[in-house]
Amino acid sequence: MIKHILSTMTFTILMTAPAQAEDVILPEVPTPVQLSNHDLNRIVCPGTMQDLIFSKEKGLTGRFSGNSAFIKFMIKKSGEEYIYASTPSEIFAVCNGSIFTLIATPADIPSVTLRLASPKGDTVKQNLAHYQNMPLEKQALQIIREAYNGSYPSSYRIQDSEQQINLDPALDTRLIQAVDVDGVGLRLKKYEVKSRTDMELTEKTFLNPVISNAILAVAVENHNLKSDETTRVFVVEKKKEVLQ
Repeated sequence: MIKHILSTMTFTILMTAPAQAEDVILPEVPTPVQLSNHDLNRIVCPGTMQDLIFSKEKGLTGRFSGNSAFIKFMIKKSGEEYIYASTPSEIFAVCNGSIFTLIATPADIPSVTLRLASPKGDTVKQNLAHYQNMPLEKQALQIIREAYNGSYPSSYRIQDSEQQINLDPALDTRLIQAVDVDGVGLRLKKYEVKSRTDMELTEKTFLNPVISNAILAVAVENHNLKSDETTRVFVVEKKKEVLQ
């Protein structure tokens, strides 16, 4: 259970976070991607997936349903040897009436989830409606609750990560996900934290410029950690946004 929320709104008045590039796939732009050559891969549409087109001759198989499509490179067997795909292939996904072109290179990596972009205007409208008439403190609680449950609206921009953070010698801190709410100006960062000793972990540890200069709220899932125990920490930033 999330035990505490620390509101630190004064930071947001004084400082803002740097802009970051979009981490979703745009329509009508051929986009190189890497997909697993042995596991099932997923493509997520911020709406309804309407079609999935690919070349079976290049060893691909796939299907779509609802807001997702699933792609797999076939594995061939020659005697006792397994042969994995190595040839890039084009994949066309029709999502919300837009065509997304993926230049997919098979690689020896775990399953990949790709997220397709919503039209910017639609995304902002959805986010504004989601947070309509909600005070800032409740906005922070809302996105933390969604991150805690791992269930986000399709209008959010989500980027998975494996970034190590040098925060505290007693902690192994890793950024595992960043979530942006365009139009509202919220960004959530989800961290996985492993203790190197028995300790009580507090939210104040994360009020650090290494984490952000624009912190709005911090929530620690489990405060009392034994050595080698892991917990999740949720940090919400308030970004300055200029809407066109």
